[in-house]
Amino acid sequence: MNKVRVLFSAILFVCCCAGPAWAQPTGGDLLIRNITLIDGTGAEPLPNMSVFVEDGRISKITEQDDSPSGGIRVIDGSGKYLIPGLIDSHMHLPGGRTGPGNREMIMDTDTGLKVLHGFLYAGVTAVYDSGNHDNYIYRMREDASAGRIVSPRIYATGSLVAKKDGYACCAGATTMDSFEDGKAKLDALFANKPDMLKFTRDRRGMGPRGQDLPLIPDDDFSQLIRYAKDNGVRTTIHIADEKAARLAIAAGVDALAHPVFLADASTGFAEYVAEHGVVISSTALLFGAVGRVELDNSFFDDPLFTETLTEEELQFNKVTERDRYASSGMSGWMRGVLPAVLRNLKQLHDAGAIIAMGTDRLIGPMVHMEMELLAEAGISPLDVITLSTLNGAKYIGVEESLGSIEIGKRADMVILSKDPSVDIRNSRSIVRVIVDGAEIDRSRLDVAINHN
Repeated sequence: MNKVRVLFSAILFVCCCAGPAWAQPTGGDLLIRNITLIDGTGAEPLPNMSVFVEDGRISKITEQDDSPSGGIRVIDGSGKYLIPGLIDSHMHLPGGRTGPGNREMIMDTDTGLKVLHGFLYAGVTAVYDSGNHDNYIYRMREDASAGRIVSPRIYATGSLVAKKDGYACCAGATTMDSFEDGKAKLDALFANKPDMLKFTRDRRGMGPRGQDLPLIPDDDFSQLIRYAKDNGVRTTIHIADEKAARLAIAAGVDALAHPVFLADASTGFAEYVAEHGVVISSTALLFGAVGRVELDNSFFDDPLFTETLTEEELQFNKVTERDRYASSGMSGWMRGVLPAVLRNLKQLHDAGAIIAMGTDRLIGPMVHMEMELLAEAGISPLDVITLSTLNGAKYIGVEESLGSIEIGKRADMVILSKDPSVDIRNSRSIVRVIVDGAEIDRSRLDVAINHN
């Protein structure tokens, strides 16, 4: 029996037994012809398009159904829709940490690989790990980059930066009290070449029972952000309230790991975010899934979930996790927070701020739930696609090479059987997943349907 328990919680990770060796996809030049193109830039869908891929990059996009030269692979896209690969801008890959409060550090790459396969199966071609064990996540990033594992692209923070005894201080974070105390510690983190550096600055903490947690002093925090920027390292930050968000933005932070979620943001905050070009990971599902599961766990019956998770994993999430969230008060608290999160996201979008789809969850199909929550907030399906692709690349800082179907960019794409621009729920109708121009064989991924 498979002992992996894939959770929608970011709290507890459980080890798994070793899985089979999954073959790498094979690449080569590619032509996708006669397809409706939704390029991720926000442009209207274009029917009957042909997209050429050479050496893993998009080389030509044309209305002409050109005859390919010998040796090129051809996919007939008639009646189908092509979107960029989805990008989850906030997750924590299991396998690097486990135990209450994530205080025990482990190195379980089999667990992580199974979760990554679930993301690929759901059309996610890149993930940003927003805090993890350095040795673990950088190894996984290296293995993915070198092609040693079948995986979405992995971008990573590694160790969080937190105040001693502050929020998230005890999950393997790098703690500091001041700029002088922290400068050398940041230098050590830079040596791992993080794709972004993540700070935490939250006095209340997550959950129904607020705390009075210490913070790095404002001036020292601002100096730390500037020091990272001076060293060419992009920064993001966990905040909960508008005051903390404004201070971080003024200090020069590049991104926020969550929208303001404790209350409705004030008039003008969205314009302030947009003016400074700060990218915000949406993470509405952090509140939506945990809040909903106490009252209705039927979303786990969706085919993408039943195809990805074993019956044991489904029951664990539908019953054990539901009961834990209900008894702790987390479900009720998060249901209460969600409306403000959705209103704040809509206000940010309307002001022109850059929102990137992020789940802060551990199950690949949940990206589609996040997209549906963004639509529920009042964002159009076409814009939700941009939030889930190009804006994810902007969050990480790799938009020059990823996130949209444009000439010169890496060929990370998903083919759908239904039009997501008219109903975002159609993003679930996945036919093919392509990374670097190579099709992922979904029938060979380590997901439940392939073990039946």
